[in-house]
Amino acid sequence: MYTVGSLFSGIGGLDIGFERAGFEIKWQCEIDPFCQNVLRKHWPEIPCHDDVTKMNIDNIEPVDVLIGGFPCQDVSIAGRKRGITGPKSKIWSEFFRIIKTIHPRWIFIENVPGLIRRGLSTVLENLTNIGYDAEWYTLSASSVGSPQLRKRVAIMAYPNCLHRQTLRGQREDIEGNDKK
Repeated sequence: MYTVGSLFSGIGGLDIGFERAGFEIKWQCEIDPFCQNVLRKHWPEIPCHDDVTKMNIDNIEPVDVLIGGFPCQDVSIAGRKRGITGPKSKIWSEFFRIIKTIHPRWIFIENVPGLIRRGLSTVLENLTNIGYDAEWYTLSASSVGSPQLRKRVAIMAYPNCLHRQTLRGQREDIEGNDKK
């Protein structure tokens, strides 16, 4: 079973999806007290950190998959369009710091379509600089059965071929199977 760490967990929407797909949630991080209460209700045994800036290798365990949707206010078309370095969305730098700290096998990032114009290049450059490749696409909630359009950008990142042997100290063949 693959393990998951969840950043900017909200009320656990991504967490539920990954859990239903057979993944095991190991820890979450959410600053909003209301959302924390919802997370505790659904995952009472799972540690929930309240401040991503205080997370480090001493208080989180490495996981196979790191998921999250960092705050979108600065990259959204509804916001002031300050971009990924704006006061809210600049927290991407903490997401990236955690990636560099635990070197997960996969990273799943969710955000609004405005990220494509106001920060995707930064996200991709950051990931590339530490040995990850990424694919991204835009999908709408209606494409998976919801009665609303609500578009989102989904980014899936994984170690590129040159870094498969160094990330997390694991050797993987081209299919991603661990070598013994």
